[in-house]
Amino acid sequence: MDITLAKTFLAIIDAGNFREAATRLNVTQSTISARVKSLEDQLGRSLFVRNKSGASLTQAGENFQEYALSFIQLWERALHKMSTEDSYQDHVCIGARPALWEPIIMKWLPWARTTFPDVAYRVEFGIAEDLNRKLAEGIIDMAIILSAPTLPGVLVEKLYQENFLLVARTGDAAAAGHFTTFKGENYIDVEWGKEFREAKRHYFPESLVPQLSFSVGIYGVKYILEHGGYGYFPQSMVAEYIESGEMSTIEDAPTISQPVYLASCKDVHNNLITPLLEGFRAIGKTL
Repeated sequence: MDITLAKTFLAIIDAGNFREAATRLNVTQSTISARVKSLEDQLGRSLFVRNKSGASLTQAGENFQEYALSFIQLWERALHKMSTEDSYQDHVCIGARPALWEPIIMKWLPWARTTFPDVAYRVEFGIAEDLNRKLAEGIIDMAIILSAPTLPGVLVEKLYQENFLLVARTGDAAAAGHFTTFKGENYIDVEWGKEFREAKRHYFPESLVPQLSFSVGIYGVKYILEHGGYGYFPQSMVAEYIESGEMSTIEDAPTISQPVYLASCKDVHNNLITPLLEGFRAIGKTL
């Protein structure tokens, strides 16, 4: 399959119709239609239903969407690796949750670059489902995640234990009282993974229904600092704000301990992966 066809397919989904996709790709609408027809002919399925409101995916189109994205990502990784081969001996791609940048990735990268200076490194951030998919498909070589995947071909091990603290602005924390008096509308939610969700349910059997949720934890922290509220965040993420006095933990709130996992592709034929994983393990022991 031509990479252009996959990019055109995703452009139509993003744009919502053929005409806008043509504008974004700087081609004619007839070119877009021809590309879609070629792709549909190759797949033997119709991918779009065109109507007055635009273009909607058929069931086949929905099924193909994830594969189109993976195909493009693999292609882009190949291009990146080819572009660096004159300057570097190899290329390694690491995936991580944004919340784990400070405690582990920020320590590991300087070590890796110093130890293996002839390697080009790429770090991709995402949620667990996205990182797990990329691991399984070989788009990334290893990942630091908060939920252990059970996928064929992916090895998983516990790296270290992260503590999650219930925090608020210092003035708000003092006024809030005991954590059992909290109301859901002030709770800032972040999806930290299945294990965290189950542990939180143990302490909060009457589930808090958040009005506001963030996919990236640090933005939840910044929102609380600006506008108030409270939420659970990794100690490594909020430590500087607690030390500065900007944030405080809520009275008697339970600390939720969450494993952080190191996942890697089982069948990666790269002699660098083993020592790079050892680097993660060594840093994990210090956390």
